[in-house]
Amino acid sequence: MTVFFKNQAVAAIVKVIIVLLLGFFVLIMTSAALVFFSGPPELMQVKPWLIGFITHSTMVAVSIIIMLILSKGKLNTYGFKITKHVSLKRIIPLSLGIGFIGALIGSFIFIENSASTEAFSFVQTVVFIWFYASICEEVLTRGLIQGLLKPLIKHGFFLFKLRISLPILVGALFFALMHMALLTTGMNSGAVFNIVLFAFILGIIAGYHREKTGSLIPAVIVHIFFNVGGFCAGLLIQLFKTM
Repeated sequence: MTVFFKNQAVAAIVKVIIVLLLGFFVLIMTSAALVFFSGPPELMQVKPWLIGFITHSTMVAVSIIIMLILSKGKLNTYGFKITKHVSLKRIIPLSLGIGFIGALIGSFIFIENSASTEAFSFVQTVVFIWFYASICEEVLTRGLIQGLLKPLIKHGFFLFKLRISLPILVGALFFALMHMALLTTGMNSGAVFNIVLFAFILGIIAGYHREKTGSLIPAVIVHIFFNVGGFCAGLLIQLFKTM
């Protein structure tokens, strides 16, 4: 019996490692695409949204290709399906609130200037940050990674009466650690830690609703309104500074 449980644990660990390696492969491909497709540095400065478009387009394209290969064309197993079980009255206020709080903490405690997003117009922010980035990142984390780990759903723990499975936890951790790349932009470590922490919280919420409904749609909604909440906090902070 003991050997059986040990073998199960080893198999689960090996599967998690393989899936994480696939996730990192996707991220490596996004970096390679940026190097290959990006134009002159002057163009990147004039059109900063282009960087995000290149990286996230590659992210979603490579993720979907891997899904298609592994599932033989059955993308619904990775959450590509419609669901009617979406409690918008719960997830929208929750996502807005957490995004708002995270941005406030990052601004008032770590006093970090988010210059990378200040260069975006409002329309570009809505299109490329609220919607496009949210969709692409959810396809990778809650689609590919959480979808591949679905067989491990029986492993998990309870948090405030909510069950957090291993696939939810791993997807949230991967999503959070993706933001460690912000250290390469010169952002101070405290601000990066704050972003990673709230990205992890977002990942848990998005992953929970992805698992509960079997669809990526609730996860994308959570992600979008988290970003909206952060944007609203940024507006409030700018207003406060001008007073």
